[in-house]
Amino acid sequence: MFEHAFTLAAPGEAWAALTLDAPGTSWRRGEAAVVAVDVDGGARQEVILAGGDEPTEYPRALGRLPAGLHTLRLRIPQDLPLSAGRAVTVGPVRTGSVDDSDPAASVWRHAPVIHYRALHGPLDSLTSDAPLVLFYRMESRAGGASLEYHVIYSHEDAGTDLTGLLAAWGHTVDIEWVFRVTLDPHGRVIGEEFQGPEHATLRFGGGRTMGGHPVLQVATLNGNVTDVVRCPYRAALAPACVQPEGEPREGVLQRYPWIYRVSALEVLRQVPLEADSSPASPAAADLRSYVFLQWKRPPGSGGATLPLEAGVRVRDAWYTSAWGRPDLAFAEPDAESTAVKVPAGTTEAQVTGIALRSFDPPAQPVEVRLVRAFFLDGEYRPRPPFAGGAACRLTHHEPRRVVWESP
Repeated sequence: MFEHAFTLAAPGEAWAALTLDAPGTSWRRGEAAVVAVDVDGGARQEVILAGGDEPTEYPRALGRLPAGLHTLRLRIPQDLPLSAGRAVTVGPVRTGSVDDSDPAASVWRHAPVIHYRALHGPLDSLTSDAPLVLFYRMESRAGGASLEYHVIYSHEDAGTDLTGLLAAWGHTVDIEWVFRVTLDPHGRVIGEEFQGPEHATLRFGGGRTMGGHPVLQVATLNGNVTDVVRCPYRAALAPACVQPEGEPREGVLQRYPWIYRVSALEVLRQVPLEADSSPASPAAADLRSYVFLQWKRPPGSGGATLPLEAGVRVRDAWYTSAWGRPDLAFAEPDAESTAVKVPAGTTEAQVTGIALRSFDPPAQPVEVRLVRAFFLDGEYRPRPPFAGGAACRLTHHEPRRVVWESP
């Protein structure tokens, strides 16, 4: 058992950032240790160490706590025989709180607590589709504001296949909005809803915990939730990150680069990959053979759903994200990233151009900005971007444009 004392100067939403690792475990082998966390004997939750034997910082909300001295306790639960690793190394532990005067207080106050998936056993998330990070978007509205919370899962067991994830979404994780709350000008709740099975938007009527936080249960193999709890194990993911301004949702992944590695290890374990990567084939291959491209579309208008395909030029040959297939275009409002399969071993220095085209020539000009382009390194972590910041203007007469060329 590990204990950490901390003091809050004022009541507020407490948090902890826990650096943990479990020697000898690996997400590649479907192994993860679990650490049970509580505060003063309550506010229990479980942390799944998907980072394995690599020290990883796991940000967690601790709920609303009064001012004064508190004790954070970590232990290895004995009621989870499927968890791997009998030893966990505790690194730096950071604690803090967001008091009621903080501009971010409402973000923390309404963040949901997520109960892990348990469809095929007592704790599916222990080996697959683990919820890793919670981020949010805030939108000011006439007479109030809307807060929307999104979960990043390590992968997706159902729904879009790997070829589609890479082409149409530019990642191998699953990103789903799970909870939305509407506030009046005084910060009072006037509406709460969640994304239920089949992507239905449903009114929230579930329970609350840890000082008023809504409780949700992962209910499907593709990250949708319900407000009816079935699994006792849960995570209070800290809403520590807002979707970066001017970036797609995948911009959050750049703030937590370890997620790329965790997701890649799950893919290696679960998905058959092409033995010899061929850029001419849509078959999913080694993730280090892709150029990952993150874009930003204009909000609203027809540009938000324009079906797009990216191209990457390696020396003098062009390779595309959709192989000319409209069904693999990135075309939904939040589909602003893609990945282009290139010859194995391609380096940044060999990429000479990046292009974008619309399968449907836009009726009105649409400007799309390239946020960043990058490869994964040998350990499946994002390498530094080699291109970004350039933009192109797609028109009815010029639906394809070169966005960037190497100096």
